[in-house]
Amino acid sequence: MVAVLNELAAREPVERTPDPGDRRRNVITLTASGRRRLRKLGQILDTAQAELLAPLSTAEREQLTRLPGRIVEYHAYRSPIMGPDGR
Repeated sequence: MVAVLNELAAREPVERTPDPGDRRRNVITLTASGRRRLRKLGQILDTAQAELLAPLSTAEREQLTRLPGRIVEYHAYRSPIMGPDGR
């Protein structure tokens, strides 16, 4: 995680500052350029998803996006590793 944050901070989409309440921690904040990039990536993702799901009806799209969540939820509550909150 540290390596990822170092790379992001070097590219300037995030800013890392010491946590005033705990100097061992850092507070990670999106910069203005980071917010712009995130919006752009969201638009790219929306376009790609629309193209991928084009042959499906609205109901089929909703079902396709809902079902993986149900699978994760089911297994999160039954996993010996994860607790009820999924952690």
